[in-house]
Amino acid sequence: MKEVLLGIDIGGGGIKVGSFDLEGNLIGLVSEPLDNIFPHPGWAESETRHWLERLSACMKNLLSALDGYSITGIGFSNMCPSLVAMDAEGNPLRPAILYLDTRSFREAAFIQEKAPLEWFLEESGNRVAPGTISGTTMRWIKDNEPEVYDSAAIFGHANTFLAMALTGNAGMDYSNASLTGLFDQGRKRSWSPALCEVYGVDIKKLPKLIQSHEMVGRLNNRGAQILGLSKGIPVAMGGADSACSALAAGVVEDGEVFETMGTSDVLAICMERPMFDARFLNRCHTFPSRWLAMGAMVAVGAAFRWARDTLGEEEKDVAHLCGLDAYDLLCREAAISQPGSNGVVFLPYMSGERSPIWDPHAKGVFFGLSLSTTKNDLIRAVLEGGSYGLRQNLEAAEDLLGRKLSSIAVVGKGARNPFLASLRSEITGVEIVALSFYETATLGAAMLGGVASGAYKDCQEAVKRAAQKNGKAHRPSGEDKVIYDATYSIYKSLYPALKDSFKELRDITLMAGTRQTFESTRRQR
Repeated sequence: MKEVLLGIDIGGGGIKVGSFDLEGNLIGLVSEPLDNIFPHPGWAESETRHWLERLSACMKNLLSALDGYSITGIGFSNMCPSLVAMDAEGNPLRPAILYLDTRSFREAAFIQEKAPLEWFLEESGNRVAPGTISGTTMRWIKDNEPEVYDSAAIFGHANTFLAMALTGNAGMDYSNASLTGLFDQGRKRSWSPALCEVYGVDIKKLPKLIQSHEMVGRLNNRGAQILGLSKGIPVAMGGADSACSALAAGVVEDGEVFETMGTSDVLAICMERPMFDARFLNRCHTFPSRWLAMGAMVAVGAAFRWARDTLGEEEKDVAHLCGLDAYDLLCREAAISQPGSNGVVFLPYMSGERSPIWDPHAKGVFFGLSLSTTKNDLIRAVLEGGSYGLRQNLEAAEDLLGRKLSSIAVVGKGARNPFLASLRSEITGVEIVALSFYETATLGAAMLGGVASGAYKDCQEAVKRAAQKNGKAHRPSGEDKVIYDATYSIYKSLYPALKDSFKELRDITLMAGTRQTFESTRRQR
C-alpha cells in the first residue's frame, strides 16, 4: 500500500484534515467549520469538544479517499495562541481562549510594569501582549477563575490538547511555546523560571517541550476511535499554523519572506539567527534552528468574513444555490468600485491589533462615508485596508532586512482570488506570488508527521521532497500608484488620531458591561 501522511489543522475558521503522499501531492482534503464564541467585548473562545467532534466528522468524510493507502504519520497545525486549561488526563476545564482575545489587558499592563520592554525581548523574544501572548491569559485565569487555575495540571495550546486526546501524552513545540511569553526561545529554548515568576504562573503547569518534528506519541485507543484509524500510528508534536505554512512553502533559509492570508494575516521573515524586534511577533520555526519574525495582523481575514456576514447575505445565498464562493462574489463587487474605494478608508482592527500598532483596544473604522458610498465601496475598503496594513509591515520588514523586497510568496485561502492578489500587489508595489497550493498549514503538519514517523530522514528532506513553491505571479502595473500612495498616507494618520478615543471607548464599553451584569444579577435576586 502507498504511504500517505495526515495533517490536522485547527484554525480560526474551522478544522481541516488533509492527506498527502510523500511528494506533497494532495490525496484528499476535508473541512468542518468551528463556531467561535464571543461572550463579551474583547473575548474570543472556542469549545474544545467541538474540535474533536468536527475532527471525527472530517475523518469520516476523508476515509473513502484513503482506500488503498497506508497512513504513515500524523502531524498538527494550530491557530496560536489557543490556550486550553486541562486536568492531568487532558480534559478541558473551560473553553479555549484564542489569540483574538484581549480580556487580559489589565494583567498585561501589570506584568509590563515589572521590567523594561528590552528585558522581555531578551528573555522571551516578544513584548507582553494580551491574548497574543498566552501567559497573560494564564494570569487572567489565575486572577479571575482561581478554581480553574488551581485545578489545571497543564496549560497548553491546541496541539497540546490534540496530542493528549489522540496519544495520551502532553507536549508543546517551540513555535507555540514562543507565544506563551514564558519560553526562552533565543538562548536555552526552555521554559524560563524568571519569566514564569514575573507572569505569576506556575512553571510546573507547563507541558513538556518537544520539537515540532519529534514524535509526541502514537495513536492510542481513544485517538484511533476519534479518527477511525488503527492505533499505533506515530504522531508529531506539530506547530503553529504560520510556522507550518512556512515549512510547506519551503521558506527555511535566511531572509526568505512569505505571507499567509487567513483569518489573521502574517508576513513572516525566516532567520538563521534571532533578531527580536519589538515591531514584530517573534517565534521559533518548525524547521530546526530557524526563527520567524512576523508582521502579524489579528483579523484581516476575519474582517472580510464580517463583511460577508454583515453586508453579503445576498451573496451567501447566491453562492449556496449556485455552488460558488461568496468571497469570490464579493471580490467581483469590490472590483466595481474604484481604487481608493470612493474615498472610504477602513482600519481592519476588528479585534485589537498586533503588528504594527500593538494596541488591544483598537477598533475597526470606516472613515470617509458619504451619501454616495455604496456597498461595493465598503467591501473594497475592507480589502484595501488589509492591504495597507500589509504595506506597513512590509516596510518594517525591509527596514529589518536592510533591503527592498521585490516579491513575496503568499499562501492561504485569501491568496486564491486574482482580484485580491492583484490589489495587494498594486498597493504594496511588490510582486505577489500566489502559491498554487494554498492549504500549506495542513501540508506542513503532514510533513512534520512524516519526519516523526521516519518517512523522511529529517526536515530538510521533507522540504526538498514535498514543499510547494509554484504559483501565479501578480505584478503591480503602477496605474493607480498615486491614488494608493495618497490613501495609504491617510490610512497611517488615522490610528494616531484615534488612539486615545479607542481607550475611551474601551472604558465606556466596560462600564456598560458592568452595569448590564449588575442589572442582570439584581433581577435574578
